[in-house]
Amino acid sequence: MLFSNRWNQIHEHGTSHLSIVDRERNAVAMTATVKSYFGSLILSPSTGIVLNNEMDDFSIPTNVSADIPPPAPANFIRPGKRPLSAMSPTIVLKDEQLQAVVGASGGGKIIAATAEVLLNHFARGMDPFSSVMAPRFCHQLIPNVVSYENWTAVSGDYFDVPADIRAALRKKGHVLQSLSGGTACQFIVQDVGTLKKNGGIGKLVAVSDPRKGGFPAGF
Repeated sequence: MLFSNRWNQIHEHGTSHLSIVDRERNAVAMTATVKSYFGSLILSPSTGIVLNNEMDDFSIPTNVSADIPPPAPANFIRPGKRPLSAMSPTIVLKDEQLQAVVGASGGGKIIAATAEVLLNHFARGMDPFSSVMAPRFCHQLIPNVVSYENWTAVSGDYFDVPADIRAALRKKGHVLQSLSGGTACQFIVQDVGTLKKNGGIGKLVAVSDPRKGGFPAGF
């Protein structure tokens, strides 16, 4: 997947995503972040909450190299503004029926990961678990490099883009770079085939990405 070369997203490690569906099929997709490990490194003495470091998501005028996206004037720091974010909490509907809920953590690669999971399931016909487990790759345009997964997660699962796909990308002229880490997606799918049988309430399948050691829960 591609990101616009107008935006420079910084790698982050302080993001979490929740995908939630209740018994009436109301859905919530919520992504929250403190931006980096322990956010701004400031703990509120009154609430005990770690304050975020979202100021880092603003663009700042600076000299850049060929491998760094240029700063975006529309995202420069101004009073009352919110910085741009790659967070992509998504709820999918069709004919007013819930199809899926998905979102991810993983900094600037969140958009690609969320899109890949959705495409795996709805375009490629993969089941929800396989859609999440499939190895991911990402091209941010600048630098001109395709990043791909090649690592073992905390769950013990090994993620690697198949050799034939890597060879095909190289044949097209892409420069590849392996990643020893990855995004984590939380994906819930409603089986629309069971809607009529259950009075408009379809069976739910929930997948929590093992890349981050999470697991789905229901009651």
